[in-house]
Amino acid sequence: MEDSILIVGGYGVVGSRIAADLAADFPDRVVVAGRHLERAQATAAAIGHGVQGRQVDVTVPSSIAAALADVSVAVNCIDQPDRALLWAVIKRGLGYTDITPHLTDLGRGAAYERVDAAAKARGARILLGAGMVPGISSVMVRALADTLGGANRIETALLLSTDDLTGPGSFDYLLQELTMDFDLHVEGADRRARPFTSPRTVEYPAPAGPRRAYLFPFSDQVLYPRTMGARSVVTRLSVDPPRMSRLLALLVRTPATHLVAQPRVRAALGALRRRHMAAQAHAPYALRVDVEYHGRTGTATLAGSGQAHATATGTAALVRSLAGEVTEPGAWMPEQVIDPALFFDRLSLGGIRIETSADTVPAT
Repeated sequence: MEDSILIVGGYGVVGSRIAADLAADFPDRVVVAGRHLERAQATAAAIGHGVQGRQVDVTVPSSIAAALADVSVAVNCIDQPDRALLWAVIKRGLGYTDITPHLTDLGRGAAYERVDAAAKARGARILLGAGMVPGISSVMVRALADTLGGANRIETALLLSTDDLTGPGSFDYLLQELTMDFDLHVEGADRRARPFTSPRTVEYPAPAGPRRAYLFPFSDQVLYPRTMGARSVVTRLSVDPPRMSRLLALLVRTPATHLVAQPRVRAALGALRRRHMAAQAHAPYALRVDVEYHGRTGTATLAGSGQAHATATGTAALVRSLAGEVTEPGAWMPEQVIDPALFFDRLSLGGIRIETSADTVPAT
């Protein structure tokens, strides 16, 4: 039966949690995959519920084809060259979601339209932007926009800890983004901005409280003008401990910033971080989303511990939607096709609870 759920990178920090979250609800259907078959099989055996291990190398087309042979939904948890796995999924008309953060290029030119058109032609259901930001934050935006009647301005702020065990990929991603200018969408026009500049104090939910947050190019800020009709979109990041935020803000103002773009330098910094950090699987995180529409405002917040757990729980909730309610072919962001109430219910089963408040009367 061709109904397996393939998790590429499934023995990684987040991928294994996604597999464990889904396993009991989809017995004998979850497949943990990666380049190392032994690690995949060991992870599968530890999870149980009939989870299988499988070998896949996303740089080899024949390996991708073999891995997708009995699959209905694929989940990608690793960087992939040329999005080979995504295009293979589209060709076969399958479901797909992706926690890797590099979606900003889809907002440039006609890239998004090409993916969307190909998915519709093949009957594929592509749900981009799983995880926390975008992902959980995207559905928070949808919930607020539904209450307010729309979204003119969207602001997202995320607080993460450098001590959180999310794997080396997330830290490397942060270092890469420090070197790249990006387009900030304000009042219907784009202007160039740099990551970790223009600090602003954000009131995160307790216990985090007020923290300094800096501009950061989360990929949802590229697509909200298209998916939500927003005229202004701002995304910010805070990093714990605060001294790390200050260090990164200082780094982007120095000529040394370009050195971080070198893979060897990023690898060395990542090794240094792992050597000296007090690794915590339950380091705190916080998320705040603010939406404004014609003078009415709404706020949604989330606070917890263990970013990897939150990312996996949010992604698993989207996979359940792909396996059930999302039936329309095309390339979608979560805010376009996910029902907030059902999604939040699924998050709550994993101990993640969203708090929302909204003004239904315009401010005077």
